Amino acid sequence: MVCPSCQMSNSDDANFCINCNQRISIVCPRCSQRVISYANFCDRCGLALDAQTAPGQGQSISQPEAPVQNFIAPKPVPVASSRERVHTQPQADLSEEIEGASSPDSPLSQYIPKALMKKLESARSSSAMVGERRVVTMLFCDIKGSTSAAEQLDPEEWSEIINGAFEHMIKPVYTYEGTVARLMGDSILAFFGAPLAHEDDPQRAVLAGLDIVSGIAPYSEKVMQEWGIDLSVRVGINTGLVVVGAVGSDLRMEYTALGDAINLASRMEQTAAPGTVQIAHDTYKLVKPLFEFDELGGIEVKGKDEPVLAYRVLERKRAVGRVRGIEGLHAEIVGREDEMDTLQNVVDGL
Repeated sequence: MVCPSCQMSNSDDANFCINCNQRISIVCPRCSQRVISYANFCDRCGLALDAQTAPGQGQSISQPEAPVQNFIAPKPVPVASSRERVHTQPQADLSEEIEGASSPDSPLSQYIPKALMKKLESARSSSAMVGERRVVTMLFCDIKGSTSAAEQLDPEEWSEIINGAFEHMIKPVYTYEGTVARLMGDSILAFFGAPLAHEDDPQRAVLAGLDIVSGIAPYSEKVMQEWGIDLSVRVGINTGLVVVGAVGSDLRMEYTALGDAINLASRMEQTAAPGTVQIAHDTYKLVKPLFEFDELGGIEVKGKDEPVLAYRVLERKRAVGRVRGIEGLHAEIVGREDEMDTLQNVVDGL
């Protein structure tokens, strides 16, 4: 390790320079990674570091008091070409986009409600984003036929189209307090249940999917009129147990989910018809009383030995069924007349 003051070479695990006693390394207070003393962020976990400690002092770097705005999805970026986009499938590195997404000038910041931003900051500061097992509802959404569409247009024109589509794909996710975890070429991956968890995360994901499909329709008509491109999206959703958190190496960190459930969510999106929302059976069981469905039966998906039950979400039910309890069973409250009368009198007196 080279001293930034006198350029003396030191051992890799040195804390102070052997020539001038300049402090040349610090330890990240979160992950204990050793980083250079003038680093602004830890290169392992992405934690923002305070100002350097003074030379000769053996002080550790404390966690900053200001909230660290992490886990903000990256801003949509122009797509260079269809060929490059198909082969590379770039995955957004969230740790590199922290400050950009939270900036008032960022295109993505306008889609994130202020209340949601505060909740994400709280989750970040409380270490709620560290790897853990969670039941998460995952939403994949992509643009059907984008490869052939991109081949017909100049890269700048296609970039304009795809960024406009991202606006309609991202905004509903944040409306229902989900989080866009990744942008991949012409598609997005969103989590409902990580890092922010709600009792009705599956319902929120389905509502977001329906809003994406319906909300992008006027934009698709505009694209057809101006460029002659048939732009349609498809959404796939699944709920299951995954491990979520920061994964990767020292050179690349991102917040993602690992497990079979996320693979099935991807298959739901890949087998969905354009302009529809398709969900797997595990999500269907949780939202069955709330929506109207077309039962698609068992469909063959890659990586599964047996057909997987899938359902196409049509719309919200006008008469919502009972979400809690066991289906088909109902029991009246017995022996609570006095308590119910007291409760009713209190309500009447308000």
